[in-house]
Amino acid sequence: MITVIDLNYSQNPYPLLSQELLDNVAKVLSSGKKILFFINRRWEANALICRDCSFQAKCPECDISMNVHKFPAPKLICHHCNRQEPIIVRCPKCSWSNLVSVWTWTQRMEETLSMIFKSSKIARLDSDKITKEWIHLEDIWNADIIIATESINAVTIDNLWLVVVPLFELEMVIPEYDIEERIYINISYNLKRWADAIIQTYIPGHELLKIITEWNYKDFLMHTLEERKAFKYPPYWKLAYIWIKSKNKDRVTDMAVKLVNKLEISNEDNKVFINYDSKSFTKRAWEFRQKIILRWENLEEFLQIASGEIIRNREIELEWK
Repeated sequence: MITVIDLNYSQNPYPLLSQELLDNVAKVLSSGKKILFFINRRWEANALICRDCSFQAKCPECDISMNVHKFPAPKLICHHCNRQEPIIVRCPKCSWSNLVSVWTWTQRMEETLSMIFKSSKIARLDSDKITKEWIHLEDIWNADIIIATESINAVTIDNLWLVVVPLFELEMVIPEYDIEERIYINISYNLKRWADAIIQTYIPGHELLKIITEWNYKDFLMHTLEERKAFKYPPYWKLAYIWIKSKNKDRVTDMAVKLVNKLEISNEDNKVFINYDSKSFTKRAWEFRQKIILRWENLEEFLQIASGEIIRNREIELEWK
């Protein structure tokens, strides 16, 4: 059985922990059963949604969620095409001013649950925990409450009675064209493995949530394909990222600018969607990274002009999406 809790109207004594949810957790724990808190993302995410009509701020060019940025000035940014818009205070769909930005993370959830259920054993499993600490599966198996991201998909847990999704819409903020597919797969997979489920949300009327709770895969497939065709995403168009990475930040920008200029010279008719933001960096394992986004029907043919740089240079990688 799947229970959906509307966070707009529930009593929430703690962030993303409604009283109805806490009562259910206490009941399951008292029966000696285990609980999984499944969190779609480990790191903090920030999306803008309307509590009244389920509107979500999306990029009109890309049909993916725009991120809320507060510094240096409040604005919405699309991390796919770099479109920027001012923060809206009134919902464009229903005209009410009940907009809220939402976020969560696994470590804070662990701290809060440990404070509430002091006598329960709590274990956390996410990519950060796996990277920095040695994971003992016995800790997961012996826990009363498991807090996990999709890392839990490879672990079998006996006596697990309840799956909790603290915030359904959390992962929608991720700027990827296939994010709804990933949400559907991750949540549906865990709901099928165990007995009961509770999903909390600020947008109970969202079409994807309805499809998940009704186990309606056919409608999900048709809806997804229609959107991808309209916005020119795979499987109808090809999408690729060219990653430039180096420990030298200036070198990353220099290589990226030169490669973008070369690509744009060959894109005289503007058939290929090319996007690059020289100010946007990520950093992993002490390396600075920038990406060039490319989208077109015949992308393999177009990328032949850059194949030499990609093959010869270890600091440049091609990632097909």
